[in-house]
Amino acid sequence: MNLHVCNGYEILDRITDGFFAVDEKWCFTYVNFEATRLLFRNREELLGKNIWEEFPEAVNAACYDHYHRAMREQAPVAFEAFSPPLKKWFDVRAYPSTTGLTVYFQDVTNEKTAHSQKEQHYKSLFEQNPDAVFSFDLNGNYLTVNPAMERLLGYSGEELLQQSFVPLVSEDDREKTMKHYQKAATGTTQRYQAKAVHKNGSIVYVDVTNMPIVINHEVVGVYGVAKDITERYLEQDELRKTKERLESFVRNNADAIWVIDMDDKVIEINPAFESMFGWSAESVIGKKLPIIPDSLKESMQAIHESVKKGSSFVGFETIRERKDGSHLHVSATLSPITDLTGNVIGLTGICRDISARKKAEETLQAKTKQLESFIENNVDSILIMNLDRRVVHANQAFETTFGWTKEEILGVHLYDLPFIPPEEMAAIRQQALTVDQETSIFGEETVRSRKDGVMLDVAISKFPIYDADGTMDGWSVILRDITEWKKSQLILQNSEKLTVAGQLAAGIAHEIRNPITVIKGFVHLMSSGFGDKEEYFRIMSSECERIEQILSELLVLAKPQTIKLEPNDIRQIMLQTTTLLHSQAILNNVEIVTEFDQGIAMLQCDENQMKQVFINFIKNAIEAMPSGGTITIQIKQREDDIMIRIVDDGTGIPPEILSKIGQPFYTTKEKGTGLGFMVSKKIIENHSGTIHIESEWNKGTTLEITLPYARTAACSTEM
Repeated sequence: MNLHVCNGYEILDRITDGFFAVDEKWCFTYVNFEATRLLFRNREELLGKNIWEEFPEAVNAACYDHYHRAMREQAPVAFEAFSPPLKKWFDVRAYPSTTGLTVYFQDVTNEKTAHSQKEQHYKSLFEQNPDAVFSFDLNGNYLTVNPAMERLLGYSGEELLQQSFVPLVSEDDREKTMKHYQKAATGTTQRYQAKAVHKNGSIVYVDVTNMPIVINHEVVGVYGVAKDITERYLEQDELRKTKERLESFVRNNADAIWVIDMDDKVIEINPAFESMFGWSAESVIGKKLPIIPDSLKESMQAIHESVKKGSSFVGFETIRERKDGSHLHVSATLSPITDLTGNVIGLTGICRDISARKKAEETLQAKTKQLESFIENNVDSILIMNLDRRVVHANQAFETTFGWTKEEILGVHLYDLPFIPPEEMAAIRQQALTVDQETSIFGEETVRSRKDGVMLDVAISKFPIYDADGTMDGWSVILRDITEWKKSQLILQNSEKLTVAGQLAAGIAHEIRNPITVIKGFVHLMSSGFGDKEEYFRIMSSECERIEQILSELLVLAKPQTIKLEPNDIRQIMLQTTTLLHSQAILNNVEIVTEFDQGIAMLQCDENQMKQVFINFIKNAIEAMPSGGTITIQIKQREDDIMIRIVDDGTGIPPEILSKIGQPFYTTKEKGTGLGFMVSKKIIENHSGTIHIESEWNKGTTLEITLPYARTAACSTEM
């Protein structure tokens, strides 16, 4: 070995890298000291030996392929390799020649371990980052994504790495996002907010930072970090909307609203304040509230001080002053305004004009007093009942009429009212079950008992009472004592009958005189012994019966009778009436013609009252024809009633007089009272019938009476 070679080997022994050389047959030709240390072999054990035989485990290692490639291609190779037996990492560089291969290798285990730890740190930071971290290439395609990115948008890593970021951006933010990405791709870090589209289609609000990836002074891609700000954005959006709603509420509120600071200076007022009180915002902001009257300033200052300590005053009614000096009734609410720490920093007031309501309340109170006065001073007895059918109010007339005090009657249930006779209570209970509670009753006649036991005839009216919402709230019951009125009606009817009887006296006297003359003639014949006495007796007996019939009909009019509704043939009653008036008709040259339908149904009626009605109307028809004429009486049965028509061909009734027929004491007769038609009309109405008159001057009059033939009710009133 020459000196130069010896000096070279000495240098190689001193270098810190391991070094060895092999010939073309892979046999060691040189091994330096560092190599023996790293390979744990003596130099003598390796020189001249085949590397693959000494280290057979290397045949399957990466170094085997690298060394052979270097020899084959005659090109140097560099690589890192891990030695399992040595548990070390080596940085290897091999240089080929035509005669063999020289290899430099260095233990980089410590550096490799440190680098690996650093990579693990960065990997952990990447994967465990709560924010989405990702990278793009220069075409916008995903290169890496962390788990947070998968959670943010709902896609798996594999799904994201197969696409561009563009479809994942909300359409209205794509243009903006693309501009930021392009700026980052040219080397400028960008931060912006955008809307991303989740896999399920929902919108995710993100705060994004894009940074360029620079290698060797060249941008090769873009890093991205996205923070989910959906909750914060929605909170801010809701806060914004709330602020807008509050501003709109204040601005558009019909109530006056103002804000004052701790020095009682006005900070803000709304348009309603300006409209309500007449002051503009410019004239009051920065000044003390001008709407408090002088007389109330001291008390309002005390309230303001209380609000400044945290109290609130809600809906208190007071007076406020307008710019023109007029006063308003208002409902005011004062509340403290606090900061985030709860400290009071001002006051807010809301004021509602209630002048119209106060006026309405005063009007209502006045009307209520009027109504109460009307009820209390009414001559009729009035009871107010609630929905539970208990008495809640009774007026003075009730006490006076029935004898029970208010205290005795208040709270008593309908079924326990002491003035209702037991025989009437059963009908009331049945009515409560079958009649709609909102049905009104007008003037229904019945009887009630006073506290001393005296029975009174009363007319009852019942009306539902409704509250302000139109909901039924109870009943009002009016009881009118008609006892004396009933007596006067009875007297009136009897008086009218006596008047009619007197007017009929002349005609009846003439009617009786005829049979008496016959009887006197036969008595004279019998006294002289002339003729057949038996025949005389028969004729005289017939004439006496006729006199008796006429007198009986007259007594019907003169004698008070008890009203009794019984089935009667209305045709028979009419025939008996025309018989009674026959003589008066003859005296006035009047013919009475009757036209009755066959098979007329029986009517429930009072025979005597019907005769009184027919006498009045037929007598009036006779008197309407002073020169004589014809009275036609028709009786027809219809579907639900029976119609009686009395038609004369007299002078008729002028329209101005016809409208007054039936008024008490109105008459066109010189000696009339005007009560005949009124009494007759009342009798027909008591039988549930109606009267209708048609008349034409100089052509006659038609009077039409209708009576329901199904009437079955009974009446016990005495005439």
